[in-house]
Amino acid sequence: MFFVDRSAVVLKPTQVFLDWLNQTDSDLPDLTLAQLRANCSVFLIPIFDTPEQAVAYFSEHYQQIFLSELASWVEDARLYPKNLNLETFWQFFELDVHDMVLDLEEGEWRGSAVLPTSSQFLLG
Repeated sequence: MFFVDRSAVVLKPTQVFLDWLNQTDSDLPDLTLAQLRANCSVFLIPIFDTPEQAVAYFSEHYQQIFLSELASWVEDARLYPKNLNLETFWQFFELDVHDMVLDLEEGEWRGSAVLPTSSQFLLG
């Protein structure tokens, strides 16, 4: 087991996110907020001295995160909220910051890009 030199941030959708999601597609199953929050995205960020610093860091990177989260539920970007600004982001999500991250595996980390750079036009 190894300490990972990062903090983990769990991004939890709010009721505002669920309300938006329910407006986008009538074919979606009836989801509850508890169901949405049962399997949230987790982000690894640098270690900070306080949770407030971690939140500030997340605020600096919200655009990429916001688009990724929306796209994971709705493919048609025309259905995204009109204002993809920081205020809307914080209405849609809450954070849980965890400063102890452990890795049980010894192998190398592998990853892939989540959001294509062409999506930046949405944030114009």
